[in-house]
Amino acid sequence: MNQFDEHDDDFDAMESEFSEAKRQALEKSKKEFIKGCYEAYDLLATQGQEALTGASRPDIQRAINRMTQLFLLKEEYERCSFLKKYVDQHMPEFEITPDASVVKELAL
Repeated sequence: MNQFDEHDDDFDAMESEFSEAKRQALEKSKKEFIKGCYEAYDLLATQGQEALTGASRPDIQRAINRMTQLFLLKEEYERCSFLKKYVDQHMPEFEITPDASVVKELAL
């Protein structure tokens, strides 16, 4: 084994460790996103309009679009229905558009 082979082995090991760390970070990010969606949903369901206090309208709309896409992917249509009713009641000018980027992010 020459010095180049040793460096290749070191590089391969580092690359493998990096790939594993990246995979773990992505998994953690996915879990946090899903948990956040359920927490936001629960706030809307329990606090109604008060749950939105302090948040900007574009952020709220983006969150609702992302939650809707997640719930569609998980076939949780009751949650989607609730979000639709909530929007109709509290934000009638807003039309929910499920955020397709969630599909790519979660790779479900």
